[in-house]
Amino acid sequence: MTSMKQIIFILTIILIVSCGQNTDKKKTKEISSTESKIQKDHKPVDKAVEFINSYVDNCNKMKESIGVVEWVNSNSMTTIRFKTELKTVMEEAYKIEPELGLNADPIFDAQDYPEKGFEFDSFDSKTNFVVVKGKDWEDFKLTLKMVLENDNWLVDGCGIINIPINKRITR
Repeated sequence: MTSMKQIIFILTIILIVSCGQNTDKKKTKEISSTESKIQKDHKPVDKAVEFINSYVDNCNKMKESIGVVEWVNSNSMTTIRFKTELKTVMEEAYKIEPELGLNADPIFDAQDYPEKGFEFDSFDSKTNFVVVKGKDWEDFKLTLKMVLENDNWLVDGCGIINIPINKRITR
């Protein structure tokens, strides 16, 4: 009889310990899933801010900067669609106005820009539109369209490139 009580006692202990471990694993998975979702949601924002600030750095070089089409083509943070549309827009602008082209920067959708760069303003996770604002010019806002390609967030639109008119920031 005593051995039966011991077996029941041991089985009860094992059951209690194993139940606690399963719950802990489940909680760990839930926390990891939540952290992963938070990180995934922030990645398009981070990439958008990184892209636009990298472009600002290029523009700030003045004489040493490279042209917008060349810069975008050499950049791994943009989609092929973005690169193609930018080239088309620039070519069409120079056909219409050979000396001035657009007379504005298509990525900034303006002639001037916040020289200290941009910071996050808002993000729509349903459409993946990111809005950034100037660090030293908060009224200067810009919309970027982000897409997920091969597990990488890429810029698919910015300024007048691939951004619908109703999503552009009015100046």
